[in-house]
Amino acid sequence: MDSKQLFANNLKAARIKAGLSQVKLAEMLSYTGKAISKWESGYALPPAEILPKLAKILDTDLNTLFDFREEPQYFIGVDGGGTKTKFMMTDRNGIVINELTLGACNPTSVGIDNSVAIFSDGIKQLCSDIPYGKVSVYIGSAGCGIKSNQELISKGLSSLKLSRLQISGDAENIISAALRGGNGVIAILGTGSIIYSVYGNTSHRIGGYGHFIGDTFSGSEFGRACLEAVFADLDKSRPKTAMTKAVTDINGTDVSKMLADMYTEGKTYMARLAHVVFEAADKGDKVASEILDRNVKRFSAQLSAALEHLPQGERFNIVLAGGITNFAESFVEELKQNITANNLNEIKILDCEPVVGAVLLAGAPYKEN
Repeated sequence: MDSKQLFANNLKAARIKAGLSQVKLAEMLSYTGKAISKWESGYALPPAEILPKLAKILDTDLNTLFDFREEPQYFIGVDGGGTKTKFMMTDRNGIVINELTLGACNPTSVGIDNSVAIFSDGIKQLCSDIPYGKVSVYIGSAGCGIKSNQELISKGLSSLKLSRLQISGDAENIISAALRGGNGVIAILGTGSIIYSVYGNTSHRIGGYGHFIGDTFSGSEFGRACLEAVFADLDKSRPKTAMTKAVTDINGTDVSKMLADMYTEGKTYMARLAHVVFEAADKGDKVASEILDRNVKRFSAQLSAALEHLPQGERFNIVLAGGITNFAESFVEELKQNITANNLNEIKILDCEPVVGAVLLAGAPYKEN
């Protein structure tokens, strides 16, 4: 599509939005209806001297009238976090053209300028000789759920003149990848945890209140419970547990150092010990099994609440995502038995990377190469 036709499309859209016919616009410009028709058909451009008046009549500006961005032919999804940023580009048939991984992009930790630089660099590398005006980009990143960050990043990327640019938090990528535009429940089980119940354009959030409250079934909660049991074992105030040896093998026997590291690194330190609970429970450790059972009951209650937000006459899937799903064999069947809602279809594990969800949100279907 050439520049005349793109201008023609913008002009027509602005005229219709202003509620003017071609004849009425022509009268206001002291031109003929035939001239307006030529401009809107892409046969000619208006004389330069009347463009300011044209923009004023249509309550727009020249930048908008001469915005030559096309409907997107390519789609870039971005999944950003505290350690890495993944990019994926597809064409309009959903075929993956290229992928790329760069460094951390969370604006709350690396700063807006560095965040913009990462996004800009990734987009430029993927596009190569593809015009930005043909590319739709969806950025779902940690730290980008904050509106002020979205606005600053959007401004920082405005010079690329992408066909479309949308920015959100990283949870939207996982929801999109898990539900593929459908309805159901998605539970994100990483360092923290959060549950979303999605139906149509509405969603309900359950949990996700942070490790001080206790993110049920998260890495930080399992690690916290592990350390609580280990310290109690060392104090001889509670039963012995095999988790004690596992933790001291990893961190040494200096409790003071463990405490110092825990309070310095916080939830990240605790989350690294989550696997100890599952491994000990799998070997029959009673204390670890109690931790797992306690979390299963709490988690199943949250999932039941999430299902209650959905119509009771239909059945819905629960999709689990995040690092804790590596231990799914240890708890999925028990979860099913403890969920009280009667509209559960089945529990699934997310089978693709979150960046796939970002590509879908950018507007493209997704197909494996």
